[in-house]
Amino acid sequence: MTDRGRSAKDNRLFVEAVLWLARTGSPWRDLPPEFGNWHSTYVRFARWRDAGVWNRVALALACERDLGRVFIDSTIVRAHQHASGAQKK
Repeated sequence: MTDRGRSAKDNRLFVEAVLWLARTGSPWRDLPPEFGNWHSTYVRFARWRDAGVWNRVALALACERDLGRVFIDSTIVRAHQHASGAQKK
């Protein structure tokens, strides 16, 4: 997908911002300023999601031989503080 205008200026920085958010589990508003405006980054992320770009990236990476097996270590999986259980009675 090609973005029009300034949003396509630095795709690498944009993808780095998305990866930073995924890695840290931080909310969009906590995106460091060196990645750009958090709202612009979110809007672009949502446009790519709606256009199926992220699905195509995942499919392309799934075909990579070196990425045939990917393990998720629980030390990097973030959960919301309220995700520990249901309301106690």
